[in-house]
Amino acid sequence: MAMAGKLTRPAGWSRNPFRCGGTPLPLELLLAAKILVLVIVLRLVWRGLPDPFLPFLPVFDYLRHPPLFRMGLKVAVLTASVALLFNYRVRLACFVIGSVFLLGILASRVFFENNIMFLGCLFFLLGLYEAKTGPWLLRAQIILLYFAAAVNKLLDSGWRSGQFFGYWAGIEIKRSLYFQAASWLPGMLLPRAMSWITIAMEFGIALGFMFRRTRVWAIWLGLLLVVGMNFLTERTFGVFFYALPVSYLAFVTWPRTGILVLYDGDCGFCTRTRRMMVRFDSDRQFAWQPFQQAEDLHGISSEELRHRLYVIAGEKKYSGFAAFKMMALYNPITYFLMLLPLLPMQPWYSNYRSWLAVSFLLFFSPLFAPIGEAAYAWVARNRHGVLNGVDCSVTSHKSSSSVD
Repeated sequence: MAMAGKLTRPAGWSRNPFRCGGTPLPLELLLAAKILVLVIVLRLVWRGLPDPFLPFLPVFDYLRHPPLFRMGLKVAVLTASVALLFNYRVRLACFVIGSVFLLGILASRVFFENNIMFLGCLFFLLGLYEAKTGPWLLRAQIILLYFAAAVNKLLDSGWRSGQFFGYWAGIEIKRSLYFQAASWLPGMLLPRAMSWITIAMEFGIALGFMFRRTRVWAIWLGLLLVVGMNFLTERTFGVFFYALPVSYLAFVTWPRTGILVLYDGDCGFCTRTRRMMVRFDSDRQFAWQPFQQAEDLHGISSEELRHRLYVIAGEKKYSGFAAFKMMALYNPITYFLMLLPLLPMQPWYSNYRSWLAVSFLLFFSPLFAPIGEAAYAWVARNRHGVLNGVDCSVTSHKSSSSVD
């Protein structure tokens, strides 16, 4: 029992806003909530929450001080956002944020947008999360979104014929390559093809998320759709550009028992790498262990471990560049670092956001793996020259060309 008069730290509370573990929400869901909170604070709150105007519910017409109503919404969102970032009452904070946006929509028809409705539902359902049942409500919301979008397009004759996409492309698409390709092809062939590709992708995402074995493919398909639309239009479609990819974390199975990193303890470069990576591991997800001291090598030979770094996450093993990539994907800080440069408003002379998003997608895709492995091998071969005197020798294999 705490001593009388002594301040105690709330359960789960953390001074580090990048820490996502140790709360009633699983790490991946709290990570998603924190990323969305940054989007809200930097992109939505300062744009303005609504005064009651043309409300869906007539009761809001009787509010005497609409500006106070809007100020109350802002205070509630900002207070809950701070609580969420510092891991205090995270479920309640999510529930409050979701309720504020849903309440704002009920109070003002003008405020209603599909992306804001989706964002409000995400937070509301995060607040209803129960460990016993898991995130099934959140997953159902995402599946329903894509399935309904695909059905809506499929039943629309304008979408089936490509006429809607052709008209919309003339207004929204900024890439001249699209229009050049359309001029080379007969009639409405390209708009019709783009229409049916979009419908197929949305059906594919919805169906892929329904089954455990196909969820990874659904995530990649969803990322391709979101990043592709942003690349063509240079628009974020409200917060859809941020909220949709972040929502996919609800389908990610995050390791619950920690991630083991086996490295060569006799290599100075490996030791220096470990120290750097540990500094950015806010949740202590990774347990670094020299293979020379490990009791269990998980079926990996000592010779292989002298040549390559290995990551063991559950029953899966990764080595070399793939190991570093998985350490990045399982570290919450990576997602914050990717988000921050994508958030600011773009200057008129630069459309960097779409190119940056494409770069992130390519880096983590299988297409980049050969380049990553080549870079990994190059560093290993040339580390004696590029590390400015850091001791990279392996005590018993000084002449071997190892990759660590």
